[in-house]
Amino acid sequence: MAKAAPADTVENDPLRSISDAMRDAIHNASEDAHRARERVKEAGAGMGQSVSRFTYTSSYMLSYGLVYATVFVARSIPQENPIVEGLIDGGRAAIEALNEAKSKPTEAA
Repeated sequence: MAKAAPADTVENDPLRSISDAMRDAIHNASEDAHRARERVKEAGAGMGQSVSRFTYTSSYMLSYGLVYATVFVARSIPQENPIVEGLIDGGRAAIEALNEAKSKPTEAA
């Protein structure tokens, strides 16, 4: 009578199955990590543009709102009163002082 084959052949070796499973898991993990790196690179470029666009839009809306509100209030105040005349004269004086400061040569220390 022929001897029966051992129960732990190469195909049925539990350690072999575990090592194959670990090899496959490592391979899949490295592929997933590579895909994740590519997605992060793509998202990084898009995120920079999104942040830039958000900053621009926010600044635009803030400045537009402030200027519009200021002009609206300024137009609603009657022109012939001491407050408006003082604001106009003060604005002109500030512009003249700024122009003089720009035209002066800077003094070297």
